[in-house]
Order: sequence, then C-alpha cells, then structure tokens
Amino acid sequence: CTFFLCSFKQSKSAVRLKEDMKKLAALPLTKQRDATHPKVFGVSLLELQQQGLSKNGIPIVVWNIVEYLTQHGMSQEGLFRVNGSIKMVEQLRLQYERGEEVELVKDGDVYSAASLLKLFLRELPDGIITSALHPRFIQLYQDTRNDMQKEGNLKELLKELPDAHYCLLKYLCRFLTKVAEHHVENRMNLCNLATVFGPNCFHVPSGFEGIKEQEICNKIMAKMLENYSTLFELEGLKKDEGKPACEELARIILVKACAISTAGSSLKFVRKMVSEDGLQ
Repeated sequence: CTFFLCSFKQSKSAVRLKEDMKKLAALPLTKQRDATHPKVFGVSLLELQQQGLSKNGIPIVVWNIVEYLTQHGMSQEGLFRVNGSIKMVEQLRLQYERGEEVELVKDGDVYSAASLLKLFLRELPDGIITSALHPRFIQLYQDTRNDMQKEGNLKELLKELPDAHYCLLKYLCRFLTKVAEHHVENRMNLCNLATVFGPNCFHVPSGFEGIKEQEICNKIMAKMLENYSTLFELEGLKKDEGKPACEELARIILVKACAISTAGSSLKFVRKMVSEDGLQ
C-alpha cells in the first residue's frame, strides 16, 4: 500500500513538473531571460560599465530619465520634492531590470521618473561620493580656511573620485543647475535641490550623528551646484577651446605659406617669360 502511495505521489509530481515546463516554454523569450539579465539597480557603476549598461560613462537608466525630465519635467512644480506613484516606480524599475525598452513618455510620468532617479542613486552600493572619500569631504567643509581656498581644495578632492563616479556627479550637477534655471515654475532652486539630492549622493550613517553629517553634506551639495562651472567645467572648456584655436592658427599659417609660395612661383614664371622675350 505504501509502495503504491509513493508511486502515485511521484507520478503526480512528474505530471506537475511536466506542466510547469510546458508553461515555461510558452512564456515569451524575454520573460524567460529575466532571471539571467544583469541587474541595473543596487550594483556598482563599474559593474554597469562592464555590462555595457552605460552610455558615455553615464548609466543608461540615468541617461533616459534625465533626457525625459529635460523635455517634459522642467516646469513641473515640486519636481523631485513631490514623490511619484510607488506602484509606477516599482513597475518602471522592473522594466529596466528585465532589460525591456522603457518609454517613459508612455510608461511613466514626471514625478515617478524623478523618484526612480533618486532610488537609483540611493541604491548605489558605494554612493556617488564614495565611502573612502566621504570623511575628507566632511573634514574639508569643517575646515576654517577661506571660501576660495575651500573651493580649490573641493575641486581637487572631486578629481580623486573614480572616473565613473566623477562622470555621473558632473552629469547630475549639470542637469540640476538646468532644473534650477526654471525655479520660478518648478519652485526648486539650488538650495531645495541640494536638500533633496544631498542624501542621495552622500550616504551617511543613521542616528543623531548621521543627521548632523547630513546637514553638512547638503551644504556641500549646494556648493557643488552653485559653483558648477568653476568646479567641473572651466578646466575642460580651456582644453576644448585650446585645441580648435591651435588648429585654426595652424590652418592660417598653412594658407599664408601656400599663398606666398604660389605668389613666389608666379613671380619667377613672369621673370622667366620676360627674360626669354628679351624684354629684361
């Protein structure tokens, strides 16, 4: 009796397994690959680069959200302060995690996309400002040096960030300064944006010490936004502008040299013709 009971259970399990396999085979190929698709949220920036999930050094998910918000969200009141739908944010997250093509215009809205960006930054394992450099940022702000000296030291400290972190921070700060340009409509000035993004860029410990540290981090964030062009752009602009200037100068010299050479050849030709005609 026991033997037949075991046989019955085994056969029933076999039938159930066979049915499950049929269901799995019937699923779309994209759904079957969900488990093996590389993660997007909660992984390091370096890992995203290695997996080909970055574009020009920026995570594709961040790139997509920023492009969408630039076109559709700049004048939305309370952008980044008003939270999006939890359900929609989770749905968008799952779409990115599955490797699906996400069209935020159709699949989301401004506030949910803004919340998704903050979620991505919060879940970065080491934050944009890495844990190794975090104490030095805090120490720099607590230093008693004058503002000009602090700004120079802050610029040097930012350069010590890993390339992927520096690139993302620069991209984010540039975008946020553009958001602040529309503060009359969206009610989000640089100070408001720094208060929102300070906790997302700097990961601080919990508790009373964390609260005090967060205030400092928000002030550093405000400083980075207020002095974006000085901290991130000036050096790059000099390099970018210098190269075309040199190329243009070289082109002018080359053109003049060709003109002189051509004029010299023409003069020699005329002299030769005059000499042959006996008119010299």
